[in-house]
Amino acid sequence: MDIEEFEMYLELEGKSQNTVRMYSYYVRKFLEESNDVDARSALRFLAKLKKNGYSNKSLNLVVQALKAYFRFEGREGEAEKLKPPKVPRSLPKSLTKEEVKKLLSVIPPARKRDRLIVLLLYGSGLRVSELCNLKIDDIDIERSLIIVRGGKGAKDRIVPIPRALLREIEDYLKTRSDDSEYLIVEERRNRKDRLSPKTVWYLLNKYGKKAGIKVTPHMLRHSFATHMLENGIDIRVIQEILGHSNLSTTQIYTKVTVEHLRKAQEKAKLIESLMGY
Repeated sequence: MDIEEFEMYLELEGKSQNTVRMYSYYVRKFLEESNDVDARSALRFLAKLKKNGYSNKSLNLVVQALKAYFRFEGREGEAEKLKPPKVPRSLPKSLTKEEVKKLLSVIPPARKRDRLIVLLLYGSGLRVSELCNLKIDDIDIERSLIIVRGGKGAKDRIVPIPRALLREIEDYLKTRSDDSEYLIVEERRNRKDRLSPKTVWYLLNKYGKKAGIKVTPHMLRHSFATHMLENGIDIRVIQEILGHSNLSTTQIYTKVTVEHLRKAQEKAKLIESLMGY
């Protein structure tokens, strides 16, 4: 089997580069161990992975990869026989508003790029890949909008940004002397290189340690959604901004805010004080 054809199939379906890479990896491993493209062979392969310590979350990814491959080969019936293992859905971790402020406070004023990275992830709910792929032309200054091109599922979307964030973008661009088309660039070697996700993770880890806060790009995205919901923004609006195709994906944040409210209620101990506990 020409794995390149399968990768092209995935790309045409709108899968991200990371998804294409992971699916291809697991399909290669499967084909190394099996000559049959059927559910029974897939189950033997999955059982072996489980025995080797794969978690249900990892196995779920393998199942999705094999199902996609079976469909590519025209084996729809075999694809339908494969059922992903149940994965407990944990609530996404988010920062408090105070923690976001603390994170920003440890970034030196001269590090305008680093500050902008945090503000864009938190202030517009971008995925790290979307942040790195942003181009200067994707910023509509007149209307205070970001055009996120080729997001998850290869879909474009429009994200409004506050004027204050727009000023941060303009301030950062004034420090640039290169002719790169990308909004944010690497500062080592050739400044024309676009920002890499690895750099974003490194910076957040560095400033997070300084602030005494564990933070990742996705946690900032989660924080954006959670704080929007807590401020009374309609969940369908948040769905549009985040680029979720299904409302059910966004609805997990309603659970986060309920947890937030429950903790606040428990902390207040109103009933306990009333009952004399």
